Amino acid sequence: MNNELMDSVSFLFFTIILYFLSVLSRKFGEVMGIRKYYYLYYAGMLFTSSGSFIMGISIIIATSITEIEYYRLLGYAFFSTGLTLGLVASIRYWGW
Repeated sequence: MNNELMDSVSFLFFTIILYFLSVLSRKFGEVMGIRKYYYLYYAGMLFTSSGSFIMGISIIIATSITEIEYYRLLGYAFFSTGLTLGLVASIRYWGW
């Protein structure tokens, strides 16, 4: 159960990193006249925070090992989707 809590907290830290990248990219995009790709960071933050919520709630809801593994897989899927969206936005802004 301790792993789920650590995963949940680390997912929140990645959400904070995506937020800082979105602020920097928004300002950079305004200066350079680039399209508004920073919305992908916001979508990524939604997915990573959803993954964090799912991992955190799995500690409370899950009653068997199978359910815990299901919630962990679902949380990792949301987290990886959020990081992929953040990667796409980062490539658009910072991939010169």
